[in-house]
Amino acid sequence: MVEEARRIELSAEPEAVSRIRAEIEAYGSERGMEPERLADLKTVVSEACGNVVRYAYEENAENKPLEVTITTVGRELEVSVKDEGGGIRPNVKGKTPGLGLGLPLIGALSSHFHLRSRLGGGTELVMSVPIASQ
Repeated sequence: MVEEARRIELSAEPEAVSRIRAEIEAYGSERGMEPERLADLKTVVSEACGNVVRYAYEENAENKPLEVTITTVGRELEVSVKDEGGGIRPNVKGKTPGLGLGLPLIGALSSHFHLRSRLGGGTELVMSVPIASQ
């Protein structure tokens, strides 16, 4: 069973993360999500949205869309976090190459996720978190 999705569209600014987190928490609570799973959901969404705010757009960009969609799919909540930024690029400024701790954390807390990114064409991260422990 798939419910109608709830979509949140904001500008990728730091204050957007807490607003999205509150909306996601309300959605999960309305569906009876267990507290531990709700904490996981808020963590993965905060991490994904924070990455958009920090890395998706150039500092002087005027238009910085951030779109989050949450849907109930069976016994899981599926969340999509999309931007129209430059896509994921290698970290050439850091000491080690890689994507940092965010994706491994998302992978550990979600039942599954997938990432689509096109250089210059934006990124979408879709992740699923169970409503209840298995």
